[in-house]
Amino acid sequence: MFELLIGLVGGAAFSWLISYIYYKKSSVQIPDWAKPIIEKLPQEPPTKEKLLDLFQDALDKGEVKIDPVVGYVACPECKASAKDFKKTAFEDDIYTVVVVECPHCGWNKTIKV
Repeated sequence: MFELLIGLVGGAAFSWLISYIYYKKSSVQIPDWAKPIIEKLPQEPPTKEKLLDLFQDALDKGEVKIDPVVGYVACPECKASAKDFKKTAFEDDIYTVVVVECPHCGWNKTIKV
């Protein structure tokens, strides 16, 4: 009888621990650049057209900037704003190569121009 009670309490504690860990993993902070867009979203899921309108409004107002070299709004790895990207250009007689790097997570992309 005592073993059953220990098994129930231990199982409940283990189950709670797993739930707690997954809850913490799912609690992700919203990046600062995305907050104005998210605050404008309605409580129900918007249509694709409405989402595009919101994004276009944010672009028009200058709240969101698209990086002219890679065409990203944010880092694909850590979601940091594209305005933080570090760009380095290398040039020879034929090509110009631009390396774009995120200073927050180290993500990089090389583009031949």
